Amino acid sequence: MKRLFKEPLLHFMFIGAALFWLFHVVSGHRGGGRRDDRRIVINDATVAMLVQRHQSVWQRPPTTEELQGLLDTQVREEILYRNGRELGLERDDAVIRRRVILKLDVITEESTASSAPGEAELEAYLQQHAARYELPAGIAFDQVLFDPMQHGKQLEAELAAALARLRAGADPATNGDSSLLPAKIDSMSTDLIAREFGEEFTQAVSTLPVGDWQEPVTSGYGLHLVRVTSKTPGQPATLARVRAAVERDWENDRRQQAKESYYQKLRAGYDIVLEGSLTNSVKARGGRK
Repeated sequence: MKRLFKEPLLHFMFIGAALFWLFHVVSGHRGGGRRDDRRIVINDATVAMLVQRHQSVWQRPPTTEELQGLLDTQVREEILYRNGRELGLERDDAVIRRRVILKLDVITEESTASSAPGEAELEAYLQQHAARYELPAGIAFDQVLFDPMQHGKQLEAELAAALARLRAGADPATNGDSSLLPAKIDSMSTDLIAREFGEEFTQAVSTLPVGDWQEPVTSGYGLHLVRVTSKTPGQPATLARVRAAVERDWENDRRQQAKESYYQKLRAGYDIVLEGSLTNSVKARGGRK
């Protein structure tokens, strides 16, 4: 007998009976019958959802007592939510409106879920958005920095002297000022160069010829003597190289298109009326004529 009382199935039967009694008390009888808005149904799907939530947080299924607490909370929240809605508490609440919109967006996105795109579909998407995935141009160069604050009025003369020495074959490490910037850059993409040295510096270096030290180039750090050693032009990307990014963007676009299509169908069923002096310059697009 003791072993019987320890069976989990028996515990769930007791919980079910207790919930049935609770629903009977909560729902009540009005006019000889239940009203649908006073009836709360807890089914297997509800229990499974509560168990799954607990499992995802605690990495284990709930105990009998914990499940009872989850069910009690579910009933409590539903009762309070329904009564709050009857009182109109959800009206003009920006937080609630936003949560409802977000939830509808998710439902809309998933309603058009399809199988993974095929090779031809991904290739077509890549070609349609080729500029997005193009491999940027790369530049390899050496640079020697001169900080204007350290050289004052002698800056121009010292730059000219250093440039002459470098063109004569001097070691770049023996010229210029020390800094944390790399002295030698091996084929860095232009977007990364801009991140490191700034957009103005990158544009200037992109125009320099390959092979010899050139006149000073300005950056946020100071003035640089630069020798471009090689240039690699930008190249169109292949699907094999950017597949992960293409698949991600394809899926994002599909979801956005699904939301927009659903919205436009809903929008067509509404009359949009603009009233008041502040709306004179506003034009509502779409909707029923």
